[in-house]
Amino acid sequence: AAVRFEVGMARAPVGSTGRSLEEMRSGLAMLARLTADERARLAGEAYLGTAPDEHYYAGLLVLRLGLAGRLRETLALGEPLVSRAAAGDVADSSAGHAYSGLAMAYAGLGRPDEARAASARSRQAYQAAGHFVQVGFVVAREIGAVALPYAADDLPARRRLAVDGERAAAQASDLTNATLVLVLQAELLLLEGRWAEARRRALEARDALSIFRVVRMGVATVLGPLARAQGDGDLARALVREALPEETATALGESPAFMHVPGLHRLAADLALDTGDLPGARAWLDAHDRWLAWADAILGQAEGQLGWAAYYQAAGELPLARRSAGRALAHASAPRQPLALLAVHRLLGELDTVAGRHAAARAHLDAALALADACAAPYERALTLLALAELRAAERRSDEASATLDRARAILEPLGARPALARAAALAADLAGEPVAPAPLPDRLSRREAEVLRLLAAGQSNGQIAQALFLSPRTVQRHVANAYLKIGAHNKAEATAYALRHGLA
Repeated sequence: AAVRFEVGMARAPVGSTGRSLEEMRSGLAMLARLTADERARLAGEAYLGTAPDEHYYAGLLVLRLGLAGRLRETLALGEPLVSRAAAGDVADSSAGHAYSGLAMAYAGLGRPDEARAASARSRQAYQAAGHFVQVGFVVAREIGAVALPYAADDLPARRRLAVDGERAAAQASDLTNATLVLVLQAELLLLEGRWAEARRRALEARDALSIFRVVRMGVATVLGPLARAQGDGDLARALVREALPEETATALGESPAFMHVPGLHRLAADLALDTGDLPGARAWLDAHDRWLAWADAILGQAEGQLGWAAYYQAAGELPLARRSAGRALAHASAPRQPLALLAVHRLLGELDTVAGRHAAARAHLDAALALADACAAPYERALTLLALAELRAAERRSDEASATLDRARAILEPLGARPALARAAALAADLAGEPVAPAPLPDRLSRREAEVLRLLAAGQSNGQIAQALFLSPRTVQRHVANAYLKIGAHNKAEATAYALRHGLA
């Protein structure tokens, strides 16, 4: 019975998650059927100072279920077990496992207060059992699944967690596990703009521990968004393939670390949009929605709707983009998720800028900027400043737009954020080329939007326009979508007719 369970445990980091969990369930059921004499024999086999009884294995299963995204099953098995732990019937290590799994389930189900409480009890239990590596893992998972999504603006708590995780890693005797604990905290470094350190930690773990799929997923979660933000789309795509070799066809639940999967889906969708691959982006977003629905998860819903808003924006379907952004705002507001709220307000500000609703755009962008400051998130602040500069340019406040652009570039240049810097350069070029008394273009079109329409009417594809104007395909898509909204066009033929009618082509 014990070996059946342990085989499932050993399979979890490298093999089939479904098979691993089934072997663990089977082993636990066999343990429940042991006689009193057999239980006594098993209790004599101490493991890390803990007698491996039925509760010990049940706690491990709760932990694995929580990590694998079986959120409701985690609650069903874990809550009765921790009730027995509170009564003193369960060893510290077993309680630590159970509370840790429950913390992941509560976080995924949108119950952050319960997740924090379970995480704290898990840490206390592991500390009492002397399992310092496990303390570090709990802290790292709390940062990624609770602190960053639900309380990124609680800076003192965030810092305490980081210090606690590093202290636990320093106390650990296993260097491999200590390294993994530290890389799991790299998401925090990424948010804080400490990109070089985040990259170093992620690459060290990738080089040393890539045999473990869970490590590949953790590395991709950190290094993938960083590579994309620095303009290395090829590396970001390679990391997604390493973490999810079956890509969108990955079977539901086949992951040892569910918390990483939806984020990788969203990263892959963004990468597809960056190259103008709308069908690819849609496939990744569909996969994202399927995984969240399978897990009955709340966490990730706001970001998923943001992904759909970006997709519809790139497709030129601005009403659908606004509808998805509205849904994202609702998800990010209850339970409150500061970073998701930041991204939603920024996107709504960009959409309002395009639609000429400048007062509404200012309100959204001011809210996004305040959240970026509250979360101590410099890259998010720079992206918001870029959107604010675009708004001020649309309002013909060129001096303010240039000053705002300078503030954004001061953040972006040390980070090496090449795509955002290219966006800033394009806006700076527009501002520099704006005449003192600009001849008004029809329907509030910008100079760049008019230029894109001219090339579109000449029969060029988005890719050809991107090459001609030295822009990314995604930037061209955004200009096309903005122009369509302003002129009321629904397709290329209507846009071409408009351009000819107004002398733009």
